[in-house]
Amino acid sequence: MKKILICFVILFFGANIFAAEVTKKKIEFYVEHTTKNVTGVCNEIQMDQPNIQTSGKGYSLKSPFEIKIPLLKISSGDANRDSHIQEILGYPDTPNIIVKIESVQPGKEQTYIVKGKLTIHGNTKDFSSEAVVKEENSTSIQVEGFVLVKFSEYELENPSLLFMKAKDEIRVKYQFEIQMK
Repeated sequence: MKKILICFVILFFGANIFAAEVTKKKIEFYVEHTTKNVTGVCNEIQMDQPNIQTSGKGYSLKSPFEIKIPLLKISSGDANRDSHIQEILGYPDTPNIIVKIESVQPGKEQTYIVKGKLTIHGNTKDFSSEAVVKEENSTSIQVEGFVLVKFSEYELENPSLLFMKAKDEIRVKYQFEIQMK
C-alpha cells in the first residue's frame, strides 16, 4: 500500500498541468511564383487556450484546441492581391481558416510532432508538423514550425500572375509564445 501511495504522489506531483496563455502569435504564408514570391502575414489569430502538461523538461497537450485565422487579417502588402487570395480561400462564405490541434507528441531533441485537422474553404484534411519548442524562461516557451499545404488538396484555384500559375504549395510558418499560468 505504501508503494502505491508513493507512486501516486510521484505521478501527481511529477507532472504538472497548466492553463496557458498564448502571448505572441504569428502565422506567415509563403507562395512561390515564377515572377514574384509572395509572403502573407497574420498576427490577429484567434485561439483557444491550450491545456499543457509538463513533466521534467517535456510538454504534452492534455486536450485539443482550435485556432482561427481570419482571412481579412492576412496581409501581403498589396490590397488587390489580398482581396484575390481572400476570394480563392472562400471569403465571405468561409471567413476563417480553422486549425484543430489534436495531439502534440515528443520528437527528437527539442522537437514535437503536432497533429490535427486543417479546414480551408470547407475542406478538412489531416496534417502533421514538426515543431521546435524552446524554453524562453521558467514560465514561457517558444513554439515554431511549418506546414506545407497544396492548393489542389483543398480544391483551391492556384493564384496566377501574367497568366502563369503559382506553385501548388503554400508554406505556412507558425510562431507562438506560450506563457504558463
